Formats: sequence, structure tokens, C-alpha cells
Amino acid sequence: MNKIMRNSLKTGLISLSLFMLNVPLYAEDNPPPIAPGLYKQLSKAETLIGKKKYSEARQRLNKILADVQDNSYEQAIILRSLASIYTFENQYKQSAQLLEQSLATNALTDTQQQESILNLGQLYMATEQYKKAVDTLAPWLNKHPNTTNTQVWILLANGYAQLKQYRKALPYIEHVIKNAKKPQTSWLELNLALYYEIQDYSSAAGILKRLITLEPDKQNYWQQLASIYQQLQQYDNALTIQNLAYKKGFLNSESKKLALFNLFLYNKQPYQAAVLLEKELNAKGIKQTSANWELLANAWTSAREYKNAIKALDKASTLNASGQLYLQLGRIHIEQESWQDAISAINKALKKGGLKQSGEAYILLGISYYEAGQLQAANKAFTNAQDYSKTRKSAEQWLGYITMDARG
Repeated sequence: MNKIMRNSLKTGLISLSLFMLNVPLYAEDNPPPIAPGLYKQLSKAETLIGKKKYSEARQRLNKILADVQDNSYEQAIILRSLASIYTFENQYKQSAQLLEQSLATNALTDTQQQESILNLGQLYMATEQYKKAVDTLAPWLNKHPNTTNTQVWILLANGYAQLKQYRKALPYIEHVIKNAKKPQTSWLELNLALYYEIQDYSSAAGILKRLITLEPDKQNYWQQLASIYQQLQQYDNALTIQNLAYKKGFLNSESKKLALFNLFLYNKQPYQAAVLLEKELNAKGIKQTSANWELLANAWTSAREYKNAIKALDKASTLNASGQLYLQLGRIHIEQESWQDAISAINKALKKGGLKQSGEAYILLGISYYEAGQLQAANKAFTNAQDYSKTRKSAEQWLGYITMDARG
């Protein structure tokens, strides 16, 4: 958020320099007369400012400042001109101090005074004196509610935001956006940041949709909107946004692609999840690890695409250090009544080792041999299963069954 605010503030500072570019000697509301000699000196100083000869202009103004009466109109406009020079030189603190002195004379015309107050508020923002800025600009805006100077509203929004008074900041930036034909991105980003701070995620989602419309190729907006939808538990909307972002090529990391995969699963779309993951595994957009192939196998299983699940799990088993996945593969083959495939998978599981329940593996192997008509091999498998306490009783029952079957 701070970055967004800094960007918005930078926009305000650009306008600050432009706003103070011209400091006329006379204003529209009939200022007091200036002695001809002094007027001539002021005019020369103004010419030097126009030519960017700031050092010479400052020397001339300081010289005549010493000769004018305190709290006079002449003193006020000289101080104001000096302030403008420091502004052009990006020395905002010095500029603010001089403008404060100019206003303290109470000698400026009403028009000049209002312009100077506005400039001073901008200078406070530029020098990170945010409390002074809002205390200066807010009364000015109350006095000029119909001003067309958009930057005043923006600066106040920024000022309150920097003071962490987010709810006070909101009406100012909302006013600017509402009254603009085409809101600037930086305004919308500030509005978005404020909604985040007050945890108004529904409104934040609305702003992000506008930002995406303005800048559809900015990846960060898509990710933020998907994240907000998840925060709001609108997982179907989150999936829609994430999937669109994926199709636009914005999900360029494995973690983001896996997040989309999980969103498909959460939204009970295992087939789409599996299609995505298989595509990325084959394209090496996601690492071909045992765990990732297992994820794919589970997705295909949930989608009841057992042939695809078997292929994926076979790859996962090959890459796994233990035989546990081969055992899982054997179970799937048993469910499909593919007895020879089950025998092959379970034997690989036992050979690799590292099984949590070896006795169960022997029971499943025995069943597969039995169903395949290989009674001698089945007998051996069940005999091995007797060595494990958890499967001893079951193994004995199967051995008894095989004996009876052989007699019959």
C-alpha cells in the first residue's frame, strides 16, 4: 500500500511545481500599490525566475527584502516570490518556511492568500508534514468545495492515508474518481489500498475489476482479485479469474499453477484440474516429481478416469523412493480387476520396500494371484502375510479357503 500512496503523492508533487510556476506581482482583487522603484526590482527578479536564473533572482529579492517594512504587502509578495524559487529548486522545506512567513503578514490579497494556502498545503505534503498538510488543505477545500483542482482532493486523500486515518481519506479519493471522465490508475490504486486497510473486500473487488478493464495486461491485478474472492469465500469467482489469468499466460510460476489446480479441485472440477496438471507436467511448467504425479493420479481418480490415473500413478511410483505408491497402484488395478497388472505393481512395491503395512501388501498380492488362477503363488503370498500380526488372521482364512478350493 505504501508504494501506491507514494505513487499518488508523486503525481501531486508534479502538479505542485506547475502550480507555483507563476507568481504574479498583481492579483485580480486590486492589491495595494507598490512603489515604482520596488516594482521595477520585483519585475527584474520575476524575469530572472522565468529564465531559471534562480541564484541571481534570490540575491536580488533578499536585497530588497531588507529594505521593506515588516508585515507590509511588499514584504508578503517578496517572501512569496522567494518561496517559489526554492520550490523550483526542489527545496520544499525552505519554500514552506518562506510561504508561512508571507501568510503571517496578513497583507496578501484574498486571491493571493488562498493560492498561497493551497501551495503551502502542497509543500507540507512534499516534506511529509502530513498533519500540517491536512490541517491546511481541509479548511481550504471547505471554503472552495466546487474547486476544479483535482490535486487538492488527491493530496488530502494521501495525507489522511499517511496518517493512517483511512476512513477520512476515502471520501476525497472517491470524489475524484466519481467526478472524473476517466480516472487515473494511481487514483484507483489508492482507493483500492484504502479499502484493503478497512477490510472492505467487496468494494476492493469492484475497484480491481475497473483496474483490469483499464490495464488488462497487468498481472498483479488479476492475482489480487482472485485473492480477494477467496477472502470473500467466492471460490467460483476466484476460479474464473485465476483460469482467465492462466489463459493469458500470467500464472508463470509453479506455485500459482498448483493454486489454480487446487481451486479446480475445491470447486469440484477434478477433470479440469487433471487436464491442467497433466498439461503442465508434460510441458515441464510444473516439476515432474513423484508428489506432483501423485496429485495428478488422485485428480484423475476423483474424475473416475482410471486409465489416466493408473498412468500417472505409475510415473509417480517410478520416481518414489518407497514402494507405497506401487501398492496404491496395485489397489487401483484390483478395483479394475486387472489381476496381472495388480500382481506386477504389488511385487514392485514389495521389492522397493518402505511400506507402512507390508502384511496388507501380501494379502492384496495373494488375492490377485488367486483371482488370476495362480494358487501356488497365492499360497506363498498368504503365508508371508502370516508373519504380520495385523494380517495373520486374514491370511489364515485365505489359506484355509485355498486348501478347501484345491480339495474341491
